[in-house]
Amino acid sequence: MNDAHNGTRTLSRNGFTLLELLISLLLVGIIAAWGLPNFQALGERIAQTSEVNRFQSAFSLARNTAISQRSQITICPASEGRTACDSEWSGELMIIKGDKTDSVQADDILRVIPAQENTEVAYSRGWSRIRYNSMGYTSGYNGSFAICSGNSVESSMGKKLVLSQLGRLRIDEAPIDC
Repeated sequence: MNDAHNGTRTLSRNGFTLLELLISLLLVGIIAAWGLPNFQALGERIAQTSEVNRFQSAFSLARNTAISQRSQITICPASEGRTACDSEWSGELMIIKGDKTDSVQADDILRVIPAQENTEVAYSRGWSRIRYNSMGYTSGYNGSFAICSGNSVESSMGKKLVLSQLGRLRIDEAPIDC
């Protein structure tokens, strides 16, 4: 630009110098490296909470259905074709009329609860089903479910759900080792 008074040229300075840009990128890199483990831990906690909510919803639905219909209701992990109960509690869950575990027909299935990815669930009693009677009790099926994030490191903590003989599922306050 030409200055009107003395005829000299002035330069306007826009943008960053190379040094300023490198320092900015270095700071962004440090902040990202510091925050990445926190985001991964957040993802694991969200997956565990989602699995806890899935189990609580499924068991509440099964218990309330048994009470309201005054009949036996079975909840179990679904087999590949949803024709029988499986032993893998991390997969889909089926809520079934009656006390069936084999030869389950489509008419017998009240609800299928989809599986949650990247979580592992273990049942302490090893049963492949839990049966609610018409009063909503699970006599003989009480136990606990250990829920761990599937992609977690070995030192991470999981959650424990406890199923009482009254058919209620509660979260144990103490975290478990996965």
